Amino acid sequence: MAETALDRLMPGPDALARIRAEIDGYNSERPRVARQARMRLAASFAGWALVSAAVCWPLVAGGYSRLFGLACVAMLFGGYVLYDRAIAARDGFRQALRDRLLPSLFGFVDELRYSNSGTPRFLERMPGNEFLRRTDSRHRDMLSGSHDGFAFTLCETELSVGRGSKREVTFDGVIVAFQQEDGFPGTLLAAKRPGRLAKAIRDLFDDGRLTEVRSDDESIDASHEFRTDNPQAAGPRVAAMAKALDYLADVWPEGVVRIALRHKDGFLLVPTKKDFFELPPIGVPLDFERHVQPMIADLMTLLATARLVSRI
Repeated sequence: MAETALDRLMPGPDALARIRAEIDGYNSERPRVARQARMRLAASFAGWALVSAAVCWPLVAGGYSRLFGLACVAMLFGGYVLYDRAIAARDGFRQALRDRLLPSLFGFVDELRYSNSGTPRFLERMPGNEFLRRTDSRHRDMLSGSHDGFAFTLCETELSVGRGSKREVTFDGVIVAFQQEDGFPGTLLAAKRPGRLAKAIRDLFDDGRLTEVRSDDESIDASHEFRTDNPQAAGPRVAAMAKALDYLADVWPEGVVRIALRHKDGFLLVPTKKDFFELPPIGVPLDFERHVQPMIADLMTLLATARLVSRI
C-alpha cells in the first residue's frame, strides 16, 4: 500500500511502540480504577440512603409532615452534594491517568509539557481586537514542546466578549503559537471566509487601522481577507497564506480559520468543537486505532501547517 502524506507525518516505529506499551499499561490499570470509583459511589449513596431513612421515617411515623418536608429538602440537597463530590473524585482519578498518559502518547515531542489548566503566555503577544474581539478567555488542555526542531504551544481556548447573558463567544477551538523563521516586519492578519457566505461576509477583522491587502487573484480575494500595517511586505506572502488557510478549512470546516503574524510570533486559530485530547470514558478500553491515532494525526496536521506558515 502506498504511503500517504499523513503516514509520513506520524511518529516513527519506536515512538509508536512506546505509545502502544503505554496504552496496554493504561488498559491494565483502568478496570481497577473504574471499579474503585463505582464502589466509592455506591458506598456513598448507600450511606446517604440509610441516613435519609433514619431521619425521615420517624417524622413520617410521628405525623410531622412539615418537618418531613424540610427533611426531604435537606436530604435531597445533601444527596446532590454527595453525588457532586463522588463524581469529582472519579473525574480526579481520570484526570490523574490523563496527566500521566497524554505526555507518554505524545512522547515523540521533545521537551513536552502538558497542562489541563492555566493561561498560555502567548495570549499577551497575540494581536488583540484588530485580530479577534476578546475580553475574556477560558482554556482547557495545553501542550507545548518541539517536533523536529519546530517549537510550538497548542491550547484549546475559548475567547469571548461581555459577561452573563450578554456574553458572546468569538472563538472556540485550538490556537497554535509558534516562532517564524524570518519574521514579518509588522502585523499581518489573514482569514478564510466561511463557505457559501464568502461574498456576503466582509470585515472579518474589527480594527480599521490595518490596511486590506489584495492578492490580485480574484478567486483568492473573494474567499480570503488580509489586513496589515505593512502592505509592501505583505503582498508576496498572501497567496501562500491562502493555501494554508484553504487546507485547514477543508480539514476543519467549522468556522473562520485565522492566521496572525507579528514580527517573530505566529498564531494559527482553528475553530472546532472537537476535544483534541479527550480520552474515552474510564469504563471503555483505550484503543490505538479508534482513540489515539486520530489524536496524533490531528496534532501532526496542525504542526505541519503551522510549520508551513512559519516559513512564509
